Amino acid sequence: MCAAPERHPTFRASFAERANHVPHPLSNYLLRLMELKKSNLCLSADVTSARELIALADQIGPSIVILKTHYDLVAGWDYHPQTGTGAKLGAIARKHGFLIFEDRKFGDIGSTVQSQYTAGTARIIDWAHIVNVNMIPGKAAVTALLEAAARWRSRVNYEVRTSVSVGTPVSDSFDENGEEGEDQPAPSSKEPPPSTSYRGTDHSGRKGSIVSITTLTQSFEPVDSPRFATAIAEGDELVYAGIEEPPWERGLLILAQMSSAGNFMNKEYTQACVEAAREHKGFVMGFVSQEALNTEPTDTFISMTPGCQLPPEGDEENGAVAGDDLGQQYNTPARLVGDCGSDIIIVGRGILKAASPQAEAERYRRKAWKAYLKRIGQQTECDRKMPCTNCVSRNKAAACRYEAGAPPAKPGGKGFPPNGSDHAPDTVETVPIKTADFGYTPNSTSTLGILRKIEGDGEPLEGMPSDNFDGDHYGIRERYKALVRQLPARTYVEKLADIYLRDINWQYFSIDEPIFRELMDRWYNTPFNVLSNSGPQALDPMLRAFPALLFQMLASALLYLPEGVGETFESLKYTGNMTFDDLAFDYSESGISISSILGKRQMSIITVLAGWVRACFLKYTGMVTEAWHQIGTCIRDAQEIGLHRDQMDPQPGPDDSTEDALEKMWMAQSRRRIWMILLGWDLHTGAVLGRPTSVDYRLMSRSLPVDSIIPKDRKRSPIVPRGEDDPPTPLTRAMWSWECLKSLRDILNLEKEGPFPKDFSKVENIHRDLLNLRARIPAPFRLETPDTRFDNLPGCWWLPYTRPILPQLVSFNIMALHRPYVFTRAISRREALQASLDMLEAQKLYFAMLKPHQHRTFTLFFGTFDATIMIASIYILFPKEHLELLPKVKQHFEWAIERFEMMAVRNRLAQAALGVLHAINIRFKKSVGCNYQAMSGASEACSTCTSGSGTAGSSSDIQTPNSVSEHSSSSSQSLGLLNAGTSSTLATIPERGASVSSGAGLTPASGSDNNVFANADWSLPTDFDFSTIMPIYPMGDVAYNDLVAVPGDGTSMTWSPETFTGTAAVPMGNGLPANHALTGAAGEEQTLWQFGGEFGNDTLWNILNQFPTY
Repeated sequence: MCAAPERHPTFRASFAERANHVPHPLSNYLLRLMELKKSNLCLSADVTSARELIALADQIGPSIVILKTHYDLVAGWDYHPQTGTGAKLGAIARKHGFLIFEDRKFGDIGSTVQSQYTAGTARIIDWAHIVNVNMIPGKAAVTALLEAAARWRSRVNYEVRTSVSVGTPVSDSFDENGEEGEDQPAPSSKEPPPSTSYRGTDHSGRKGSIVSITTLTQSFEPVDSPRFATAIAEGDELVYAGIEEPPWERGLLILAQMSSAGNFMNKEYTQACVEAAREHKGFVMGFVSQEALNTEPTDTFISMTPGCQLPPEGDEENGAVAGDDLGQQYNTPARLVGDCGSDIIIVGRGILKAASPQAEAERYRRKAWKAYLKRIGQQTECDRKMPCTNCVSRNKAAACRYEAGAPPAKPGGKGFPPNGSDHAPDTVETVPIKTADFGYTPNSTSTLGILRKIEGDGEPLEGMPSDNFDGDHYGIRERYKALVRQLPARTYVEKLADIYLRDINWQYFSIDEPIFRELMDRWYNTPFNVLSNSGPQALDPMLRAFPALLFQMLASALLYLPEGVGETFESLKYTGNMTFDDLAFDYSESGISISSILGKRQMSIITVLAGWVRACFLKYTGMVTEAWHQIGTCIRDAQEIGLHRDQMDPQPGPDDSTEDALEKMWMAQSRRRIWMILLGWDLHTGAVLGRPTSVDYRLMSRSLPVDSIIPKDRKRSPIVPRGEDDPPTPLTRAMWSWECLKSLRDILNLEKEGPFPKDFSKVENIHRDLLNLRARIPAPFRLETPDTRFDNLPGCWWLPYTRPILPQLVSFNIMALHRPYVFTRAISRREALQASLDMLEAQKLYFAMLKPHQHRTFTLFFGTFDATIMIASIYILFPKEHLELLPKVKQHFEWAIERFEMMAVRNRLAQAALGVLHAINIRFKKSVGCNYQAMSGASEACSTCTSGSGTAGSSSDIQTPNSVSEHSSSSSQSLGLLNAGTSSTLATIPERGASVSSGAGLTPASGSDNNVFANADWSLPTDFDFSTIMPIYPMGDVAYNDLVAVPGDGTSMTWSPETFTGTAAVPMGNGLPANHALTGAAGEEQTLWQFGGEFGNDTLWNILNQFPTY
């Protein structure tokens, strides 16, 4: 099928060359984008929820040039033109540099396809750059779509936009020869490129000038352009660097051939498609086909081909690939691009079903681009000379390098400047670096691993090139120096580092203080001429990345400044109204810039730590989405340097001195500890946000560090396990945190089975293991009857702070375990409810210990918010269950709101979620009705048990779990009349801690009087299926789906004490307005508060929006 007697000129032409000859503006843009990103990959995003689609686009965006969608497959698609799913996809497309292709396959009469394209709920033309058409109705369908696109384009209003820029242009390339690596996708940037026309413009890059330029630019831009939409969320205005935004013209692909077996698209049909495309060259970009269809000399069409799949990693690259059971046939990228002439491969399940879709997308990108380079004759087998023959032939000898580094030229080699040339520094200090990697991953069991084993003690093998630094990298050197100049004086650095190490580092123990202090001394003792003449590459990899870590630590420390010390650091501000938060963001961005300059080659453990501290900073500032992505990047960097493999740890050699051997052993412990922390964060963020994890835990077999006393001098102290009578260390706490978190692996796997798992005994077993884990928590970390004998030791001051945290992690795991089943099993509701109450109790204790400057802690937010939403949802949907716990629930609800009100001053997440708490609190009170009022009276009788406030300043005001239990028991007895006649389901629920039976306690049908559907003022279909409600991820909905509380008019709410009432409110001690009673005081205005955001019809929020609040 792909064999051609004579190849069309476009087969051998590069995409950049073809861009100069295509008549369609969007084709021109796409071809240039493909050259820029070094990608010819299209992802077929065949997912079924808006949440998955948005996350997938953001995750895979850097590797693709086109995202193919099926909007009618997506549940929860938001059709809002400015803030809906289409607009969000557009923002992600701008950030990562790709086009959106809606695979609609229009196939009807002309007037119908016009309406389907430009009208209806979806308004495809507003957000999709490209659509396609099935030519069964004939050429009239193409003409109709062309007319619709032209009318839409002509109706777009324009305005003149004026921009002024002042500054010195700087070359973005690190290579003095103007070349980047041949196989690396261009990174995105926050700096938008200058706007350019698609024709008649030189798109080649230019080096920056040293002249300061002031530029006044005027351009016509559509008023309703998504590029400048005022409704785009903060951070969505990022534009991919190196190319202008895509033109407004829309494009069409004609479905000319299909990859499914037995299709009816014969040669006559395909030829008719080609003829229709030639008649509409200004609108038709190309074809969806199985081969290139350019045959006439003037044909310049783009061919996109589905049905592409690679064999599993390690198999023959061009081996046979089996199809599916539904007729789909597959070919490899090498065959489709190299033999059939396809320009873009379309991949769906091959990426979506991979253990790591992001890594698999990058594998497809590399393979497809390699096939393209081979097709146009730009890639030949490298002879591994220095410089290689391939680079010499392209007059790029000076840029010759292998994937792992730049081997030095032989003296006098062609293309290299001789010693004493104008570009060479006066002195070049080099450091020995291990043998070049030749493109192999340095941590895998590959040829490189064998070579390193042969090397033995690290001496390079004879004849193998070493990866020494050339020194002629003026751009890198100057940019690195410019960034490190932004570090404050050492006095301030040390003070801020002390704040970080004391107030933050104990929570995770990621940074070894002795190593940090040693690196700081080395950094400040580095001679200036090393940075001036040789640049960062003259430093060893750990010291080279140290400023990036330092910037991130300073940024976090500025967020945690204790009260009264702010004046010490006022001189660091460089503008009059600058805040410490502003300065913190500046420092953090400087750290990111240093990491970006250094790149991904020769990374070290400090590189990973800098990225991890950046993720912490993003969490502290409420940027949870960005933090999740940063964690994924850290994990990939860690894998790149082998943190996930025992065999990559430093091993003492027979010739090592005792000091060197001990140093290597302690470094191995550090590597294991950091990998353990990354895995814990990966699991926890996945469980809290409802996001996929970055690591396939089925393939993990990593040793844990030894729980030992951390020495001050590692070269003189062996690794000795800590004994029972030794004081616990932050490492002890970190290891027990991992012990609490690792069960989330099995919990997340169970969630995939839905609300009715195949084997519910798995839930029982995990539940039992979690209860056993809670009982095994070491005595110094227990919340009840703790061992306090170490509390007064100087190195254990943090112990009281950690006691509420470990039990809370266990309680969160129990809640997460039963989360998928709370709407279908009464027993799971009971366990999730009790676990949530335990979380709130731990949160109350933790909050009472903290000072206001520590309110940014992420644990303080999610532990309260997720637990409160879980409790409220259970009582709203099942108001007649668990009445004996209502007094305790009521008190914790009020404490939670009060805590959020106090935290909102410093915690952006608390500020964003406070309105949601108030809105669900209204429904909670409404759902339990008179029960709530009776409970209020009962709780007043027990006020001696609940007098403690979450804002208490001393531990003497804090409730103990024992007092809470007594309170619940007494309240239950006082409510005997209230409990009479309630659901019999309570009788089937076992005592807490007993076996979670799989056969009892299924949720009754919605027509039963056990749930809220029996309430007269809220009715849904009597056959409503509770199992259709998606599991609750409140934190994920706030971070990803813009969950807010909105009044009846649809405007989003910024909470204030007067928001929920019609009259001025006086705050009460419980954090609620005085006149904010559910039943309403006389004359109080009632408002319909709804939940707004990007969530589907199958979510709790949509169900709650149907519950009347008045």
